[in-house]
Amino acid sequence: MVKVNWTLQSIQNIEHIADFIALDSQRYAEVQVQRFFDAVKILEIQPKSVELFLN
Repeated sequence: MVKVNWTLQSIQNIEHIADFIALDSQRYAEVQVQRFFDAVKILEIQPKSVELFLN
């Protein structure tokens, strides 16, 4: 298992992405933010799964 360290910049980027999506849909903005965090959880548990995202 690995630990992903979130930088302030990365959190701010996610917030900006969410703000942009929320201009059309608050719900989809929340869904996308959750997807970011879910993907990182998977990578923390199974670091080799990154190969699936790259192919």
